[in-house]
Amino acid sequence: MTDSGLLQAYRDHEWELLRFLARRLGSPATAADIAHDLYVKLLGEPELPQIRDSKAYLFGMAANLATDHLRVERRRGEILAEIDGLVWRRRDEMTPERHALARAELAFLATEIAALPPRCREIFRLHRYEGLTQPQIADRLEVGITTVYKDLKLALETMLRARQRFRATAPQDKGHRK
Repeated sequence: MTDSGLLQAYRDHEWELLRFLARRLGSPATAADIAHDLYVKLLGEPELPQIRDSKAYLFGMAANLATDHLRVERRRGEILAEIDGLVWRRRDEMTPERHALARAELAFLATEIAALPPRCREIFRLHRYEGLTQPQIADRLEVGITTVYKDLKLALETMLRARQRFRATAPQDKGHRK
């Protein structure tokens, strides 16, 4: 069995390839792993039609593997950050005091929502609870998109101010609040 042209190019340029990958990945150990993956991939490749520049093609394959690796690692970091948030919440269990405080805040906000003008309240409900977009709300209520925008802005600003007022007057929750 003879080696493919790419496999021979790999052997000829292995050290250059390792340096290239180490610079791109920031880690010689990871570069060696990616280079090994490339070698294994080349072992399984059937002979390709004549490639004009085997070195450039090989380095292109290596760059693609490095990009894929970086993408996977970035996503892994995002997933770990999400999991960390979930774990933190589990440690931050809902105590009876926190439950009572949350119910009081919810009741306070419900009172604020009830005090909004009827159209503003309806726009807020359609957006937050039915998930409609602003153009969909404008079509349903037969009002302009600017009206929807302004009423939604009023409702959200009202909720934000109400939440700030509530938290300023509510008893402290042993430092667990944001």
